[in-house]
Amino acid sequence: MRVKIEALATAFTEIKKVREAVNAYCLAPDKVPVSLDDITMAIEQIYGIKITTTLVPLNSRLLRGMIEIYANRAAIYIDAELNTPWTRYVQVKEVGHIMIMNADNCTADPTVLIEYCVQAGLLSKDDGEHPSDILTEEVTKFVAIELLFPPELRAPAKQRIAAGEDTLFTIAEWLHIPEHLVEFALTDNYMALSAKLTENA
Repeated sequence: MRVKIEALATAFTEIKKVREAVNAYCLAPDKVPVSLDDITMAIEQIYGIKITTTLVPLNSRLLRGMIEIYANRAAIYIDAELNTPWTRYVQVKEVGHIMIMNADNCTADPTVLIEYCVQAGLLSKDDGEHPSDILTEEVTKFVAIELLFPPELRAPAKQRIAAGEDTLFTIAEWLHIPEHLVEFALTDNYMALSAKLTENA
């Protein structure tokens, strides 16, 4: 499935707001790894929503995390068996739903979405019945990349890998995020897309 550029442009506008809030209100905005507390605080301030995060026993093969969004609060549930990089990724991916939430992409029945993802996978061809739900999941992945692996860190990281000074694994360790996320973020296509959307946000 291809992510619509319009949805990404909207998400990058919201990402810019969160970055600016982190830079304005946090004591160490350039700290690596990026602080989940700083991201959460910024999102709470911008969107007026109190966020709680709870580790619970889930089946990671089926569901790593989920979010319930109400009028003035949101509750995130993350599989307690996940390691730190995956926990960080899932948490930011879930708060991404707050950033891009609107009436068109809210999931009316999460069990239907879970069943669809299990049967077809997020990258399978859209079946015509769940495009908004699946699109939202893909866009929140981009939100997580942008907030956990800031753009200014990517080119230097890519250069260090090319020079043999670092690997995808060591960069992932440094950032405390999953290795596959680093690999995706450092592709030429993603870096070009990110730069364009960030410039236009």
